[in-house]
Amino acid sequence: MATEKQIAANRRNAQKSTGPRTPRGKAAIRLNNLRHGLRSSARVLPGEDLKQLAQIRREYLRAYRPQTAEQMSLVDQMASAEWKLLYWKRTETELLSQAFGPGLICQIGTLDRVSQRQVRYERAYLAAYHQFKKLTKAKPANRRPAAG
Repeated sequence: MATEKQIAANRRNAQKSTGPRTPRGKAAIRLNNLRHGLRSSARVLPGEDLKQLAQIRREYLRAYRPQTAEQMSLVDQMASAEWKLLYWKRTETELLSQAFGPGLICQIGTLDRVSQRQVRYERAYLAAYHQFKKLTKAKPANRRPAAG
């Protein structure tokens, strides 16, 4: 257990280290804890091409021609799921190319998590695709007031 003197010293030291304050300093450390991106909420990770994501989205918009906000959302979900699926396929390839070294046991667990992510985005893609197809097959409801 820490003594009162140690606790006081820790509190004084904590006041000195408050992290980066400038935008440049914050930008420099924003990815310090990023190891593999498995849980990243960012759409584009460092080293990835934002233009490729935009191209995928344009291709989906051209192919599906969404007419409503709901359809647009589903097309965006499909494009995003494909983008993430491509990321996980690249990650799997990189891990497999490294797997035949001394860290094979560690890589197997990571490969399993990558595989789980791939399945997740395949399902997300298919769910959005099927929902989009249902919406485009459904005919608009007749909105005439009931006679009465």
